[in-house]
Formats: sequence, C-alpha cells, structure tokens
Amino acid sequence: MKNFVFLFLLSTSFTNAQIFDILKDKVKNQATHLIGDKAIGAITTEAITTNFKDCNKVDIKSPDFGKNENYTKLCNVAFSPSEGYLLKPGFYIIELKSFCLHAGTYAPSKGDGYLYAPLKGQKKDLVASLIKNWYKNQDIPQEKVQALVWGVIAKSSFKNMSPDLQLAATRLLSKSELLSLSKMGLDFVPASVMSKAKSNLPQSVQMVLEAENKIRSFFSSSSSSYSELEKLALLTGVNPLTSEISYGTWGLHPKGYWTSYQPHGYRQMTVRIYVPNTMTSVSYIPSDDVAVPANTGSQRLKVSDVLNCN
Repeated sequence: MKNFVFLFLLSTSFTNAQIFDILKDKVKNQATHLIGDKAIGAITTEAITTNFKDCNKVDIKSPDFGKNENYTKLCNVAFSPSEGYLLKPGFYIIELKSFCLHAGTYAPSKGDGYLYAPLKGQKKDLVASLIKNWYKNQDIPQEKVQALVWGVIAKSSFKNMSPDLQLAATRLLSKSELLSLSKMGLDFVPASVMSKAKSNLPQSVQMVLEAENKIRSFFSSSSSSYSELEKLALLTGVNPLTSEISYGTWGLHPKGYWTSYQPHGYRQMTVRIYVPNTMTSVSYIPSDDVAVPANTGSQRLKVSDVLNCN
C-alpha cells in the first residue's frame, strides 16, 4: 500500500521518464549497497583461520631438550605420502620445504617460537591439496605452488592467474577442487569498499587485508614476476614484537610425539621429532602440520613432504 501511495504521489509531480529515472537510481543504489556488503564479507573472511589459539601451549619443552641426544636423519628414510615416516622411539631430524599461509606478516626470525596446529578455514582443503600433491609433482617450482597458495588465501580470481599457474593447478588439484577454485575469487575491490571493510579493525588485520588486495591486483595485472609478488605478500624488516615462546621450543603433538620447528625463512625449515619410549611407533606425515608462531605478526607456515636435504 505504501509503495502504491508513493508511486501515485510521484505521478502527480513527475513525467513517466522522470519516475523511471528515480526508481532506476533507487534500485541502483540499493544494489550497490548489497554488492558492497557482500564484498566486505568476502574480503574479511579468512581463507585459513589457523592461529596460535589452536596450539597446545601447556605441554611444551625448552629448545635445549634433547640437545645431547643422537638424532637420526630422515633424509634417506623410506616415506609414503599416505603412511608417512614410521618412527620408533628416539630422536629424529629432517629438513623440509615449507609455505607461507599468512600474507601481510613478517618472515620468520630466530626470535619466533612455533608450535603445531591443525589446518583450519574455508579453503583448507584446497591449500592442503596444493601442498600435499606437490610431493608427486616436484618438477613444478616451489614458487609456483606458493603463488597458488597466496592466490587462494587472497581470494584471487582463478581466471586472472597466468596460464602457467593455471596449468600447475590442474596437476595439483582434482576436477572438483578445480571447479571450486574457478568459482571463487574477487576481480576488483573499489577503494571505498576496502576502506569500509578495514574500518574499526586492528592495524595488524588491516595490513593483512591490504596485502591480500595487492595480491589480487597483481594477478589482475600482466605481471608474472615472483619477486614482485613476494614483496606484496611479505612485510619487510623484522617483527618488532617479542615472541612469548622461544625459537625451537618443543610441543606435544596430538599423536603423542614431540616436535620442534625451526624455520629458515618461510620456504624451508628444520623439524626435530622425539618419540617417547612409551610408544611402540608413530606415523609422521610432515604435510599434516601447520607451524604457528606465538607472535601473531609473523607467518603461519605449512610444512610440506618435500625434502630440503643437501
């Protein structure tokens, strides 16, 4: 009834063309508002949500634990992607390649302590497949896999990615995962929407959102330089905040063994494992783990199954 009265009053003062223009502008403004709200929801929803709150901060040991023990190197030990490394009680050490899961943060430093956490978030399956399936496709450069991971985390449009990245994705993902990837993504986020999305958020979160938007812009451009992408994804310098746990701290894994993560930048890390005598054996699959920093301004790292042994 209200709409009828509104239209009747309009008709007594305006021509049909004027009425149409007014209604068109009203619909356009409402649509713009709805699109903006939807975009803000997409921008601020984290693809990967794993954080330090997901870590077991109670069962930890000093970095010096096991310093006088003999470690078995896993570089030449049999490994299966499904079964992992079968480890009996003892101390082990392995050099692995890793990936950044958190754009807009600082690279790991010797001041950052890391603990285990599970992979969580709306895009956890896509990220897990990209990294796990790299083990059987190691001819794909690590930089291309990392670029795809950053693209997923930043909610970038798959169609905007370069042909070589799209080809790499077809080798690392299943058909259903590729379909899911092709349906996701933001093409363009206006500055006004970004400003609204970032308002009232902590500065650290704003920096992450800004980095993700820069990554989306990179994929929308004609650039294919990994070094340029890396500069957009990572903060330069050293994190000024102090970590509440020390570099190399041991943490109890849910499977009952202990792990100590020692990143060397975001692309590689040393992992130490301790299997207690109370256990017969354990299956250790590196790519099941996310190494999470106590310092929220530093990068979450996804461990891969690919060795970094010299």
